[in-house]
Amino acid sequence: MTISSLGLHHSDGTLTISPDRLSLNDDELAFYKRNTGIEDDDKLKEHIIDVARRALEIYPYNCIRTFGFLRFRIRRSEASYKRLLEIGSSRQNALFLDLGCCFGNDLRKAIEDGYPAENVIASDLRAEFWKFGHDLFNTNPATFPVTFIPGDALDPSFISIQPPPQSQPETAIDSVRSILQTKPESLDFLRGYLSAIHTSAFFHLFNKDEQLIIAKKLASLLSPLPGSFIFGAHVGAFEAQEDVKSGTGTLFYRHSPETWKEMWEKEVFEGKGSVRVEAGLGGFEDESDARLMWWSVVRV
Repeated sequence: MTISSLGLHHSDGTLTISPDRLSLNDDELAFYKRNTGIEDDDKLKEHIIDVARRALEIYPYNCIRTFGFLRFRIRRSEASYKRLLEIGSSRQNALFLDLGCCFGNDLRKAIEDGYPAENVIASDLRAEFWKFGHDLFNTNPATFPVTFIPGDALDPSFISIQPPPQSQPETAIDSVRSILQTKPESLDFLRGYLSAIHTSAFFHLFNKDEQLIIAKKLASLLSPLPGSFIFGAHVGAFEAQEDVKSGTGTLFYRHSPETWKEMWEKEVFEGKGSVRVEAGLGGFEDESDARLMWWSVVRV
C-alpha cells in the first residue's frame, strides 16, 4: 500500500514542499498509523504535511521538503540495526544517543522494536524539531519521556574533544542518570558511557575539518567496551569530493568509503587498532544523484 499527497506551497511563497515525495511503504505506513493514532490515510497525510510545512519554516532541510525524514534511516544497515537492538537487550545500562535526531523518528522506531526507552537520549541543534516530533506523533514529554538535550556538536562547551576512553569511567551510572534528569546543557558527562551512537543525514552537512572534529568528539563519548559502536548513513561519493556547495550555499565534504575508514582509523583512533570500521555506498538519496553511504565504527 502506498500513500501519496497533493501539492502544497510554503507560506512565504519561496520554498515548496515536494508532495510527490510523500510516500510510505506498508511497513512505514503501519508504523506512523500506530504511533500517531491516525488510522485514516488522508488525515495522516494532512497531518504529516502540516508538521513538515511548519518545520520547514525553522530551517529548509531538504529531507523535510522531500519528506525524506519519514524513512527509517537507522535501518539503512540491517546489520548495524540488529547490533543496536542486541546491545539494548543484552547489556545493562546500555545508553544510546541519537545525535541530529530531528523529529525522533528513528529512535522511536528503535524503542518500538525493543530498545529500552529509559536508555535512549536524543539530541539536535534545534529544539523546535524535537517539539515537532511530539506534534507528529501526538505525544508530549509526559507520555514520551525520552531525554532530549539540544546543542551544537561543534560547540566545545557542548562536546569537548578528548581522547577516546581506554577504560570504563569510574562515576556510577546512577550519577549519570541523575544528571539526565536535570536538563543538562552538555553531553560531556556521558563520556565513556554510551554503548551506541547513531547519526544519519548529519555528517554531510559539514566540511572535511568539521567532520573530523565531530568524529573525535563522538569517539570520546563512546564506551570502550568491545562491541560499543557509532553508526549511521549520509551522502557520500565513489571518490571523495572537496567542498561541494549545497543548495543553501554552505560548504560540505563528501567522503568515499575509503577516506571515511581512513579518517576514523588513522585520525580519530590514531591507528591503534581499537576499532573496526565498515562503510559502503547504497542507493540514491532523494531525487539527487548523490550516493548514500552507510557506515559503522565498532570498538574491538
